[in-house]
Amino acid sequence: MGNKEKKKYNIPEPKEQLVSTIQGLSKYRIGDLNVDFHDILKLKPIFAFDYVSLNNEELCFNCGDLETKDYIGLIEGLKKVSALTYSELDKQKAFRFHVVNFDDKRVSITRDQFRSLLTTRPELLPDDQLPTLYQFDLQYIREARVCGFIFRGVFYLIWYDRNHIIYPQKK
Repeated sequence: MGNKEKKKYNIPEPKEQLVSTIQGLSKYRIGDLNVDFHDILKLKPIFAFDYVSLNNEELCFNCGDLETKDYIGLIEGLKKVSALTYSELDKQKAFRFHVVNFDDKRVSITRDQFRSLLTTRPELLPDDQLPTLYQFDLQYIREARVCGFIFRGVFYLIWYDRNHIIYPQKK
């Protein structure tokens, strides 16, 4: 390689990020206790796709209206967000990182729709065990948001809100 220095990449090790907060990694399971949001604020999001909606509907990652540039924007947005901690994401207003409030009349999805993506037996998942649904803006050329929940520091993607359906844009 001669006199050129090797470029070093600062790629975080997920287990190192989580070890201070969590004893071991596990996937989300109904009834498992989550870690308090304040305990994960210093962690950078790690994304999981276990609960991604692939029902060919408007909020799904396989919606027929999505184009190549939407998927590129999704990856670019996730890359950008994964460089921030949850605390930084929360503080930067441009990312619009917040809880999806099902009781807000503007919200177009229901707890039952969310619940049905988490389990094949939604009647067994009471409201008090339903994880908190969050959304954030992907911050790329085309406006889009993703929704999901955080469990033990991992952000589980659920919906790709390309057209601001869940929370319509303020006019």
